[in-house]
Amino acid sequence: MLASPLVLVGADKGGVGKTTVTRLLIDFLRMSNRAVRAYDTQAPTGALKRFYPDIAQIIDIRDVRHQARLVESLTGHTAVTIVDLKAGQLMRTLRFMEDVGLLDAAEHGEARVMVLHLIGASVASLSELEEVGPYKNKCEYRVVKNCVNASNFFRENAGFSERYLGAADASREIIVPRLDPLAYEAVELTGLPFSSFVFDEPARAAETRPRSFVLRGYVRTWLERSWTNFEAAGLRSYVASPSEQI
Repeated sequence: MLASPLVLVGADKGGVGKTTVTRLLIDFLRMSNRAVRAYDTQAPTGALKRFYPDIAQIIDIRDVRHQARLVESLTGHTAVTIVDLKAGQLMRTLRFMEDVGLLDAAEHGEARVMVLHLIGASVASLSELEEVGPYKNKCEYRVVKNCVNASNFFRENAGFSERYLGAADASREIIVPRLDPLAYEAVELTGLPFSSFVFDEPARAAETRPRSFVLRGYVRTWLERSWTNFEAAGLRSYVASPSEQI
């Protein structure tokens, strides 16, 4: 059995907040005292690596050599491996993992693979769910409704989204709530993880100080609500270390 749980964060549509959700997940796991490794597929620049230079490695998920590097790295340790997939790479990644037998291994309990499929505030984003359908039962699959910048879309289009998502199921769905734009921008300017911003740690980039108590408060509340939704979807138990599963 491949020891390291693998979590893919992706969507084929761009601009749905994949890196934001990856950062949320890394902070959630670190605050839960779980070791984390991350792969940033935004080669060669690295959108995720800017915030986590100590743990994020840049790879080109289209390159077979990099695919091998990712899959073979799942042995020999128990850290959670997170892959931030850039736009257009979710289906390609699932296909290569099926071709090499990783999804079959996951289906038979010999590997742990979870997909966090981001659905943004658009009809085009929802339609991706049909394409991913054949892979859903071969891994742990969660739909992520990202409302960071558009909180009303799913409420106003509930009937349409249910056509693709089915009835609401807290164990299969994660909602990332809206965050005030000024608070989000303040974190981006620092280049820090969200939790580091909340704890008022020094920024890597130039920043005007003191940091706003109000903006830190908004980010803290948003983190708590997002992490509560992660808990409800079973993410903590899925990535539990072997000693915690006993």
